[in-house]
Amino acid sequence: MDEEILARYRTGRSASAIARELGVDCRTILRRIPQAERRTHLQARQLNRPAPGIDAESVRALRAQGLTWAAIAAKTNLSVKTVRARA
Repeated sequence: MDEEILARYRTGRSASAIARELGVDCRTILRRIPQAERRTHLQARQLNRPAPGIDAESVRALRAQGLTWAAIAAKTNLSVKTVRARA
């Protein structure tokens, strides 16, 4: 499992996204990532900028289809807060 976590983290997934996918606490994921490989807060913010293809119009279209904020967030790999801010 540690190799899978590291592989996901190295491809740019955030620790919190990996934790959600695996159904564990974020701190559990962080403990499995070597200190030397952990991204700083600033690095993570730059790396995990929300996908540019998901704009307000796209979010509104998904809402019009009846999707919840949480469903849109899961579908786009964004947080609910980010999805709401985009709408």
